[in-house]
Amino acid sequence: MKQSTIEKAEKEGRVLIYGTVEKDEFASWKKAFERKYPSIEIDYRREYVYGTPPPMAKKMMQEIKEGKETADAIIATVPPMMQMRDLNLLSKVKLEEASAYPEDIRQKDGYWFPIVSIPIVQIYNPKLISKRELPKTALDLTSPKWKNAIVLHDMTLGTLGSYWLACLRPIFGEKKWSKFVRGLAANKPKAFPLYDNITDSVTSGETKIGMTILLHDLVKAKEAKRNLARLILKDVPILTSFNAIARTKAGKHPVSAELVIDFLISSSGQKKIGSTYVRIPARLKTGAPYSMEKLVGKEKTPVFPNELMLTSISDSIKLFVKLFK
Repeated sequence: MKQSTIEKAEKEGRVLIYGTVEKDEFASWKKAFERKYPSIEIDYRREYVYGTPPPMAKKMMQEIKEGKETADAIIATVPPMMQMRDLNLLSKVKLEEASAYPEDIRQKDGYWFPIVSIPIVQIYNPKLISKRELPKTALDLTSPKWKNAIVLHDMTLGTLGSYWLACLRPIFGEKKWSKFVRGLAANKPKAFPLYDNITDSVTSGETKIGMTILLHDLVKAKEAKRNLARLILKDVPILTSFNAIARTKAGKHPVSAELVIDFLISSSGQKKIGSTYVRIPARLKTGAPYSMEKLVGKEKTPVFPNELMLTSISDSIKLFVKLFK
């Protein structure tokens, strides 16, 4: 980062961030940034994004309307970022550090930058399902034997879980995807807006299979010796999205916001993130304890949503509202 940019940020002296990351997790990132830039203080406030439009967006729009201070930068998953871009809340930013990320990970116009990888995996309760009984493919889950036995993220919310299911459409093909979605809905899966609830449901035996949990939550559950194992379906890859950071249009400290973004996507910032229990850095080859390389090895992890997937997402989510209500 240019010295002139740093000096401008130091004059601003402050940056307000709204994010979905837990405060205790963000605390170490904040400390590392303020150690490097002691003249700039981060004011981090945790906000939720579940819903359409995201509550975070509603809050910012209300603050802007009332002439109040609003976030300079936001941290959220990619689907809410897409909504907030469409609501004209985000600014484009150009950063040299972004070139270290593969093109399929980057937002090409610079509206947001990935900082945490969010791979979605499937789980089951090994005390309730033997290895012999395990489903092998996605369509196996449409069997009536799994009725009332599956739990997934609430597909009617239009958030990350909905995007995950929608993004299987171009991977499966129209015929197979339609059969899978309708068969899954017919089996009356339980649904929760929070991933922790999905983990708890399978662990407790309330359900047997969880279709949508985050890889880092599975890592935590296994380290805590909970009754969970990863369910590997041969036709369902580990689709991976991201928690991303963006600069807002209405923030009063734009240069400081840019400096925070630059820090968090840098190699050192990503190593700090990947040393947080348990957060997976978006940047590869950081050497961090919780890197993708260490957790999934050479498995393919397609990024979602990508441009190919975007064309059908809106129609898919409308279908989910009808099927999973």
